[in-house]
Amino acid sequence: MDEKNKRVLEGFYEKKTNTEVGAELGNLKDQLNAMENTLNQLKSTAISAPNQEQGKQMQSPENQQNQQSHQTASKLLKQIENFRQEAMQQQQQCQQQLQQSVQQAMSAINEANQQIVSNQVLSQMNQIIDQAEQQLNQMGQQKEHGTQNHSTQMLEKNEENSSEDQK
Repeated sequence: MDEKNKRVLEGFYEKKTNTEVGAELGNLKDQLNAMENTLNQLKSTAISAPNQEQGKQMQSPENQQNQQSHQTASKLLKQIENFRQEAMQQQQQCQQQLQQSVQQAMSAINEANQQIVSNQVLSQMNQIIDQAEQQLNQMGQQKEHGTQNHSTQMLEKNEENSSEDQK
């Protein structure tokens, strides 16, 4: 993978991750705001309870207020639990994405390593082919010189024999 493609892929993954994290943080912020609202309701209910007149024996409003406080606290606990579950799910998703990114990076490294090894093997094969070609050329030249030398020697012998025959 060349450097330009590598940078393009890194940029793509970075933008994708930033977008996903931004969306997840938006959801978490909404849940946090809902919990803060519930907590504020709980506080206002708790503050208003002591301000009631102590001399009155009205149990109905007091019971009602206690029930509202209990419902508000239950609601807050439920929102906190939902928030915790959402955070855990997002953490798991982030871990999975990280594992996938590491696996992809390892795959890219392995592929690059295989290409390097293949390139080295092909280079060695080319060197062997070049050496074989050189040896064949040398053998051909030696044979050609040997044939020429042999032919020259034969001609010389023939000439000697002819000159002896003529004497």
